[in-house]
Amino acid sequence: MFEWVIILFLGSGLVYGLFSRRLQRRNISSPMMMVLSGAIIALPLGIWHEAPMTALSGSIHFATTFAEMTLAIILFLDAAVLNFRKERAAQTLATRLLLVGLPLTIVATWAFIVGIDPTIGLIPALILALIVSPTDAALGRPVLENTDVPEAVRQGINIESGLNDGLVLPVFTTAVLLEANLLSNGHQGWVKDALLEISIGAGIGIACGFVLGKIVNRAVTKDTIIDRFERLLGVLAALLIYLLAEQLGGNGFVAAFAGGLALNISSDRVRDTIESFGEAEAELLTMLTFFVFGMIVVPAVYENWTWTMLIFSIASLVILRPLCVWICMIGSPYSLGEKLYIGWFGPRGIASVIYMLIMATLVSPAHFMPLFAAGTMIICISVVAHGISAAPASNALVRYLSRKS
Repeated sequence: MFEWVIILFLGSGLVYGLFSRRLQRRNISSPMMMVLSGAIIALPLGIWHEAPMTALSGSIHFATTFAEMTLAIILFLDAAVLNFRKERAAQTLATRLLLVGLPLTIVATWAFIVGIDPTIGLIPALILALIVSPTDAALGRPVLENTDVPEAVRQGINIESGLNDGLVLPVFTTAVLLEANLLSNGHQGWVKDALLEISIGAGIGIACGFVLGKIVNRAVTKDTIIDRFERLLGVLAALLIYLLAEQLGGNGFVAAFAGGLALNISSDRVRDTIESFGEAEAELLTMLTFFVFGMIVVPAVYENWTWTMLIFSIASLVILRPLCVWICMIGSPYSLGEKLYIGWFGPRGIASVIYMLIMATLVSPAHFMPLFAAGTMIICISVVAHGISAAPASNALVRYLSRKS
């Protein structure tokens, strides 16, 4: 079946690519198309008719293999291409969103989950809050491509979505390890093990990123590297650091993120080359992740969706994130329209999907059905809502700002 899944995915990707310009004019994004394609293809494969969680439990290692590589590459590239010497206004906005807005969103979401369903437990509620808090700019691509939207707003959203999954990851990993330890009545040294894993990963990432950055800068200065290998640098470095950290007992995702931050490539041309090629590679892996999400994860949990989960999903997207963004933007120079726009474009996407897949390898999915079901619902709603609204909302903001000026 694996071969047919890949063939059907490639066919779906080609169809979308060939008509992508027309589809995007109709506000149909690639994640939306891939989730729908995966869900439709699951019908003839009989996945929808299996008992809940059967598809996920039988395919979890297949799903997580490429999902982990996707996350490692995305974490590394998002951190590596950030130019701290440019985009000061965007960086100031992103700093507000990351250091104030993100923690506020996590805490508010955590409190809301506990309030709406006290039986879920404090740690599982925190895990769910961490799953659905990172944002994904890929679900609102027109936001980044509409040059009429203020540069600081566009790039601020982009930087936030690029870095928030890396910042959330250590906390998420620790929370999942804590819950797994509690379930198994494990030893009391789990905190030491978790901190050691994260510390080793960060240390390896920083060391490798720093050394690789020096080597790349020297290669560029001496002109010893050809163009096509410049394009491969980001993907090769991301996977090298990720796998090395995993083999040495560290957290590979933390290592990939730290390595990207430490890379510090001085050449803008090489950085842009890495970014452009990395975006294409990440786009392919992202499409595959959403395809598998629609084909395996959605059929595994949809029967467990409840009205409570729908209320939580809507509140998270429409109230909690926008409210926390508005609070963190108090005192900023941005207008009400810009604050609402930034608050709305916090789509939940690739990081949330991969976090759930990673969690499923550490704890039994059957024991945490509400978490998987609620996380899946909010991603499905976000894929559609943010995909459809990206272009119209961007155009509305441009008209709003033109009237104010």
